[in-house]
Amino acid sequence: MKRRPRPIKPPSKVVPAVLSVLIAIVGFATLMVRLEALREGYRISALRVENAQLENDNRTLWLSEAQLSSHERLRELAPKYNLAPPTRGQVVMIP
Repeated sequence: MKRRPRPIKPPSKVVPAVLSVLIAIVGFATLMVRLEALREGYRISALRVENAQLENDNRTLWLSEAQLSSHERLRELAPKYNLAPPTRGQVVMIP
């Protein structure tokens, strides 16, 4: 059997080290992207809840405005503030 000749110089350790660093960088970058996606998911969820609350508040305000400006309510309040329908000549129509 023939003996293998020994290599003159030992194999380089630079290539495995560079590959290890590159794999670590890619892994870290992937982790950071997933973490950012998770954060954005939570932010979107919170914004949806806030949006639902604001829509509910908006409906409540529209209902309140409709109730406060109803003709029946204004007719009931008019005598309290000495208000009456305008007399003839008080309303001027501008063409």
